[in-house]
Amino acid sequence: MQGKTLLGLVTLAGVFFAGCSRQKLPEPAIQTVRAGVVEQIQPDTPERYAASMEPFARVDLAFKSAGIVERIFEVRGADGRMRNVEAGDKVTKDTELAQVRPLDYQQRVDQAEAQRAQAEAQRAQAEAQLAQAKAQLTQAKAQLTQARANFSEAEIEFTRASHLFQSASLVKPQFDQAKGRYDTVAASVTAAEASVKAAEAGVANAQAAVEQAKLSLSDTSLRAPFDGWISARNVDRGSIVSGATVGFSLMDTHLVKAVFAVPDSSLTAIRLGQRQVVALDALQHAVQGVVTSVALQADPKSRVFSIEVTLENSREEVRPGMIGSLTLGSPRDNIRRLTVPLSAVVRAPSDSNGFAVLRLQERDGKTYASAQVIQIGQTFGNAIEVTQGLAAGQRIIAEGSSLVRDGQEVRVLP
Repeated sequence: MQGKTLLGLVTLAGVFFAGCSRQKLPEPAIQTVRAGVVEQIQPDTPERYAASMEPFARVDLAFKSAGIVERIFEVRGADGRMRNVEAGDKVTKDTELAQVRPLDYQQRVDQAEAQRAQAEAQRAQAEAQLAQAKAQLTQAKAQLTQARANFSEAEIEFTRASHLFQSASLVKPQFDQAKGRYDTVAASVTAAEASVKAAEAGVANAQAAVEQAKLSLSDTSLRAPFDGWISARNVDRGSIVSGATVGFSLMDTHLVKAVFAVPDSSLTAIRLGQRQVVALDALQHAVQGVVTSVALQADPKSRVFSIEVTLENSREEVRPGMIGSLTLGSPRDNIRRLTVPLSAVVRAPSDSNGFAVLRLQERDGKTYASAQVIQIGQTFGNAIEVTQGLAAGQRIIAEGSSLVRDGQEVRVLP
């Protein structure tokens, strides 16, 4: 059914373009057309749709590290000899499909690790200097404490006997010297702590550089992210690749999706979670699935809604690209429909996105074309359903409508 819908829309597109081109023609003479009538039919078959099988997931695998491809994953061919993996081969998750020459990236890792070792040595040296400075600070602090005690004792004695002033004068320089040494050592401790922090930052930066170099090295391998089938291989040994070169395309087919499209009149027969049987010409049995996606809006050109039915495919019987068919809901034998020939439908004069047919009207013994805007539904062979705008039995232009303007006089063939 969907195939018929698409065929009908393609036919309409041709009619529409022809309809647009007539605006450039000079005033036409009386056009000869063939008449038809709006028919009412009762379909005697369920609504069937053609569906295309698509993989559950499809991914393009690109290199992250640039360079020369050094190795391609090999499989044993039908002739028993080893060959490079090709489209149609199945691979498992984490298989290394290709590898860029790792030598350059290994050298970067070695260089980064050497810089990290140097930074760690500088940190160790700074920590040793800090420890030494702290020990000197402890010693200076003890000397300062002793000098402060001596100075305090001399000051007490000085208040008792002024002749001891000379002794106090001798103790004061000792105190000043101890305090100066303490301040100097304290400053060296502060500087040593800053050196340690700088060395630690250098180690952290060197470690980050090592991790980045190792990551780039690991990215020289292009691996399969899941079990699947190779659908394309774009590189070979010796190929020069950049950081965005797609090397392989991979498909996951443990589930497949039957994708088809329906008009809005059929949406009531579809709901998410609905069980749906899909028949495949390539298989001897039907496959049951579940409706997992219903498009929120119609395609602006074809005016149909895309539907996906997910099918279990653990035995890998269903391949992407196969064509299937399905019937939605129950037969609608009790619904009568108004139809007109596909060739009768033209673009609506007042709406470039709308549809119309040209009715035949008699005036003063002459026949004229009169545009009638309509709403369309499904296709039935070479006819299309009209859901609004016409009544059964009305005379219309069945052939030649694309050459006729609204209001133009026409000659009707018997």
